[in-house]
Amino acid sequence: MMTTRILLVLFISTATLSINAQVDIYGTVKNYSDSILYINETGGFHNFTRVWRDNRVKVVLDRSRNFKVTVPEESIGSWSIKTQNGSQLFDLVKGEKLNLIVDFSKRNPVYAIGVNADDFNYFAHLQDSLSKYYSVNNFSEKVRNKDIDSVLFYRKELAFYKVNLLNEYKRSHEMSDEYYSWIRSKYLYEPYERTVVENIPNRDSLDNIAISKIMEKGINDEYAALNTTEYNDLIDFYVASKLNKIGRKLTLNDRFNYVADSNILTGSTKEVYLSRFMAWLIKTPDSIYSPLFKKYDIIVRNDEMKQNVISRRNDYVNPAVSSSIFVDNSRANSIADILKKYRGKIIYLDFWASWCIPCRAEMLNAAILKEKLKGKNIAFIYFGYNDKEKAWRKARNQLEIAGEHYLLTEKMIKEADELFGINGIPHYAIIDKDGKIISKRADRPNDVYQELLRLVSK
Repeated sequence: MMTTRILLVLFISTATLSINAQVDIYGTVKNYSDSILYINETGGFHNFTRVWRDNRVKVVLDRSRNFKVTVPEESIGSWSIKTQNGSQLFDLVKGEKLNLIVDFSKRNPVYAIGVNADDFNYFAHLQDSLSKYYSVNNFSEKVRNKDIDSVLFYRKELAFYKVNLLNEYKRSHEMSDEYYSWIRSKYLYEPYERTVVENIPNRDSLDNIAISKIMEKGINDEYAALNTTEYNDLIDFYVASKLNKIGRKLTLNDRFNYVADSNILTGSTKEVYLSRFMAWLIKTPDSIYSPLFKKYDIIVRNDEMKQNVISRRNDYVNPAVSSSIFVDNSRANSIADILKKYRGKIIYLDFWASWCIPCRAEMLNAAILKEKLKGKNIAFIYFGYNDKEKAWRKARNQLEIAGEHYLLTEKMIKEADELFGINGIPHYAIIDKDGKIISKRADRPNDVYQELLRLVSK
């Protein structure tokens, strides 16, 4: 009954909330030899669910080097395009339409013209200014300090600089109020969130004075709750600090009810916290999840939050069927048996998992590598390492990983560890045409092209 209700709510919510949850982009590419490029989310967590943002959108150029593409974006988020010198980052605002010029002869090749251009172009303006600020003020060295007061001082000083830069830009450009409010809120909470992440390794040891300094902006910002990940990460930190002082072991019910049944958090801040909590519980059995969801459903009134939580649970319970782009050979008996099938080819092995964020981040580089070596006598094989089948299949679909995939059993994981010396993932290896392992610890996709090209040319 619970599953039926969730699916019904998801259908209604999605129909209502998905309108305009995208950015329509068209443009022209210059000084670029390939016919395909990718627009990638730069990582970071979804505000309501803390799901890692790693979508990738394929852009196909026509003969005139023009393109048109729709990018999914539920609010405002950071994206990038790979360049000759790394990547260029930019923000995309839900519902906007953009006309881009992508000129790879320039250091920052991507810029917008026309309507909404000033929103898009702000990030490049910011990066140019920040590089000078970091250099002049020796910022990186200063924020390595372990003293919270000192670190907060320098981070707040940077935030003040960024807010002033933002205000000056808005006065001289047609920046939208939506984007201005979003990025200003981000600047206000970044100093505290970054201090927690980068400068406080043992958060359980903080006293009340230190916690009050981290939380000096307060815990009742309605706008930030709905729009600012940094703010909600601080709320998570704040609640965790309160729970740690209770002095006894707490169950999941205890942790949920501590916020649900009290006024420690209110309004949208409370709703986002509970939504994040429920999203974190997606893998728990129905006996735990269902009673908590029932209570959550009564407390939380924001349909968009509910839709995200319900979608997360449904995706886990009923994962999408694998796309036809996959060759699913997940029932092989041993790694040795698998590798025999590819004798006569160079084999590039990729050990990865759906839960491994660095693994997922490398998949764009893997796609680019395969495109460069298209038509060569190379097999790209992906081994799901210490993963759950449902999550593994879902990640394959989500990331559009073309190739041959095998989900390793415990026995095969031990075999892989012995063969390739695996002590963490992502892990890569190369096998020659005769089946001989020539690199147990190969370079990542972004750095291995020349070696594979040399081997396949022998």
